[in-house]
Amino acid sequence: MSVSSIEVSEIQGRLHPAAESAAMRYAGGYAAEARRALEQGLAQFPEERRLWLMLLDLHRTEGHWKDYEAVVANYRRHFGQEPAPEQERHEQEARLPEALRTGGKACWALGGLLDASAVGTLARLREAASHHTVVHLDLSRLSGIEPAGCRLLADTLDQLIAAGNGIVLSGDRLLGRLLREAVEAEPTRRPYWELMLTLLRFAQDRAAFDRTALEYALAADVPAPTWEPLIMPQPQWILPGERRNEPRYAPREQFALTGTMKGADDPQLIALTDFAQEHEYLNLDLSQLDRVDFVCAAQLANTIAAFTRDGKVIRLIRPNQLVAALFELLNLGGHASIVSVSA
Repeated sequence: MSVSSIEVSEIQGRLHPAAESAAMRYAGGYAAEARRALEQGLAQFPEERRLWLMLLDLHRTEGHWKDYEAVVANYRRHFGQEPAPEQERHEQEARLPEALRTGGKACWALGGLLDASAVGTLARLREAASHHTVVHLDLSRLSGIEPAGCRLLADTLDQLIAAGNGIVLSGDRLLGRLLREAVEAEPTRRPYWELMLTLLRFAQDRAAFDRTALEYALAADVPAPTWEPLIMPQPQWILPGERRNEPRYAPREQFALTGTMKGADDPQLIALTDFAQEHEYLNLDLSQLDRVDFVCAAQLANTIAAFTRDGKVIRLIRPNQLVAALFELLNLGGHASIVSVSA
């Protein structure tokens, strides 16, 4: 693959200078420098909501949850409202029955490092499950994992499933990313693989389960686990009024890019090209994409430009603000619709 068709002259000047600087520094892997650029920009231009949202996404992707909450509080004081990501989180939680919401009797959270210290929280979750058919476990504030914590969590989920409980998981995609990073670094650690396979059962993703089971068998020299469908009681969701102006995307036309993408030959780029051969409409789910380096982003821009020349329609769905800013610098919006969280 080549990135030669991306020229410096294609970079646009529509972003705030602090946003441009932060996007480029973060793409290069310099998170601390990106943070400084955003904080300096906000010190001079506190009305620039885009800078606030970029700083929130930086803290979220880096797992700096105390800093994230501090920025949320400052945003709230400055603008008199919650930032868009928090508004969305509250709206999603409002769909749950009261007992399953934050602070409810059937809702517990794991944050920080998932290690042996999770035993107390998981015991309280099991106690709640003895009084509630469905329980809610929030994993969205995790910043790291250890084998002992993964074993405890996997055992707890297995016990609840065996007892006939339903389980709502929040932040399971974040945990899935942490697990993928862990098995790449320590491929023989069985608790990481076993918890990852459990999460794929929750997601009802049999294709990914089968691929991961084979990887696990090869890495740990064990028989490949077999797929078993997960059937659990479901919460009684509180459905809001239908919002007809929201876009709808056919699942068969969605393709997810996740984690960190690097270089012109990133495997996800190759998989995307294969996927695009069979589809006219390409809805790229970027909600779990943390970072793209500049070379990979340039190659992606070339790839998307080629898709549009072939008559394909592309949407880049829910990139984080740092990734979205990088895409704007490369003028991806000239070839694809960028569907993002508004300020």
